[in-house]
Amino acid sequence: MKKVSLMILAGAGTIGLVLILLVYRATASIEIELVDHHQAGIPGDLISVTRIGKYPAWVMRLIVGSAGIEGNIEIAHGFTSYRLKYLTTQFDGSIVEATGLVAVPNTKDLLSVVVYLHGTNAQRNSAPSSAGSQEGLLVSALAAGSAHILVAPDLIGLGESYDVHPYLYSETTVSTSLDFLSASKSWMQSSISGFVWPNSLFLTGFSQGGHATFALHRELERQLNPPFTVAASAPVAGPFQLREISLSQAMTGLTDSHEYYLGYLASAYAQIYNQPIHTLLREPYAGSIPSAFDGSRTVDEITKVLPELPVDMFTEEFLQAYRANQPHWFLDALEENSVLNWIPKAPVRIYYGENDIDVLPQEALEAEEWMRVQGADVTAISVGPRDHNESVLYAIPAAISWFNELASTKAP
Repeated sequence: MKKVSLMILAGAGTIGLVLILLVYRATASIEIELVDHHQAGIPGDLISVTRIGKYPAWVMRLIVGSAGIEGNIEIAHGFTSYRLKYLTTQFDGSIVEATGLVAVPNTKDLLSVVVYLHGTNAQRNSAPSSAGSQEGLLVSALAAGSAHILVAPDLIGLGESYDVHPYLYSETTVSTSLDFLSASKSWMQSSISGFVWPNSLFLTGFSQGGHATFALHRELERQLNPPFTVAASAPVAGPFQLREISLSQAMTGLTDSHEYYLGYLASAYAQIYNQPIHTLLREPYAGSIPSAFDGSRTVDEITKVLPELPVDMFTEEFLQAYRANQPHWFLDALEENSVLNWIPKAPVRIYYGENDIDVLPQEALEAEEWMRVQGADVTAISVGPRDHNESVLYAIPAAISWFNELASTKAP
């Protein structure tokens, strides 16, 4: 089986480009604002803002070119990136701190706000706002370089958060993302003279972030008076039917990523749903997997505690329920967090790779078919014979180009 690879937008830049990048980041990192913790007490309240990078357009053009990203996007603007720390609500109702990335284009002619929701990541220091995040940097270059404000929440448990990461748990993913949007908007309105928050809000995300894109889009369109209005969304390689499609494919173990996904899910859901993990995982995995996904371990360290085949980590009780389609708390949780059966009002493009065996093309194609029957403007778009990690290199530029077109037609 192939070695697991969860570095989402990894590129093979030259030593010179890396040195340029490090210089710009090192000279730009500075904490620029601190909000008194005693004044911040409800979800969406801002705690602090740290400037983490300032990049001219020509540097980003070189970096994006070296990363192998495909697409006809002109990076016309440099941008300044910030890490925001704010308050949000964990799945148990507690108020916790979380962080996220905001990239602000160096232009006053802003097109929109683009929300990017990251792919599967169990390493705290690889979250979008982290110094070494290629994912955050390259998505910022594509979005902010095209005159969009880029807002990318790390989500709880990643970045500078040490709580449990609610992996593929829709409710907390949505509330954390909305709180980050609120914190970002209030900070920019208060700190930038004459700033007007753009009307258009576009959503995109990869893999786990594709699932999160649908969850966030669905919630904003369900609310009677939403704080933000979705103009369009573009999930990439998202697992939408967690029980019906995603679980069955992951249980095949065709890629080492499948054990990774299922171990992450088992650990997260056992804590979120307050269920004993030994009702799902057998030993030694019941004892070793939760600590492996504590945010501090590398992919290689996590992989060492996982079995060769996904089925080997589960109890016989669970496997019998799974094979017979009988009730089990884990199966029920997967069904609860599926994000297919809703009808988007704003247009949607679902991007997928034809050779993706991590998240099957079936996810995108069935979502398109079901939503279209309900009258939604949804199109599934193939990026060609690409696997899971390759698909994002083609899909995100395509999504940003589409957002550019939509935002430009709405501009006064």
